[in-house]
Amino acid sequence: MQINRVSGKTPLRKMKEYDLISLRSFVAVVESGSFYNASVLLDTSSAAISRRVSALEAALGVKLMNRTTRQLDLTPSGQQFYQDVLGILGALEQAEERLNCAQETYSGIIRLGAPLSFGTQKLAPLLPSFLKQYPQITVTLQLEDRVSDLLNEGIDLSLRIGELQDSSLVCLPIAMMPRLYCASPAYLKMRGKPESPDELKQHDCLHYSLLSTRDEWEFASGGQELDLRVPLVANNGDVLREAAIQGMGIAMLPCYIVEDALRSGALVPVLERYAPPPLPLSIVRPSRQFTPVRITLLMDYLREALATVAGN
Repeated sequence: MQINRVSGKTPLRKMKEYDLISLRSFVAVVESGSFYNASVLLDTSSAAISRRVSALEAALGVKLMNRTTRQLDLTPSGQQFYQDVLGILGALEQAEERLNCAQETYSGIIRLGAPLSFGTQKLAPLLPSFLKQYPQITVTLQLEDRVSDLLNEGIDLSLRIGELQDSSLVCLPIAMMPRLYCASPAYLKMRGKPESPDELKQHDCLHYSLLSTRDEWEFASGGQELDLRVPLVANNGDVLREAAIQGMGIAMLPCYIVEDALRSGALVPVLERYAPPPLPLSIVRPSRQFTPVRITLLMDYLREALATVAGN
């Protein structure tokens, strides 16, 4: 090992020459999907963003993205570099947040994930109040019906419904989400209302793949194997709710998805005595030693706000 004879320290490896704004520009292009969108986010021109990314690629000696007139695609090297840069920028944000803590200022971006139906129906009405209280905080909301990879996708917080599978995440339980079986009056008039779970064999069952398994239909019948006819399987509850309203069959869904349809009479509950067990609603975040104040603020706000509306 070579030692610096003047200082006695190991010499630092020479770094490639690029600046922080180039890294932020690269991340903005990836997350917004275009140079133009990135220029809007960073309040500059598309040409400036393009020059910064090109200079970054030149400094690294690696092509980070393939550019066409219609889309931008990360190269394998670009994908890896993007994930690494998120960690670097996250560490810088944490360092800034520590300073902000001492000054009692709350600012920055929070990347928040949630299931689509729950996000639009329950979460969206709550966020404006939080943002009005903390106007220097920006929430980037990502709604989709899949289990996202928080760490690799740069998500700070995510709302999860169901049992948590990833033990590396920090989990904050909020409430239990009740579920029920329901169908339209027209369907029940035509096919009859089941009085016991084993009668489900005589009905069409609409399956919500995101939050339930076919075993849960069997659970309702005391563990008996049911030969169910399932005409529709979807990972979105809104789709199954509409199918049930139109008389396609019996759906097993979280109450929040069908509450309006139940209130209007478009759907009615069935098998009330055999309701499936409720599912936990939780806030999850990547495990980190330091949690920025803005993240803690939103977690506390959501825990209190959603505890009162989640099961209504």
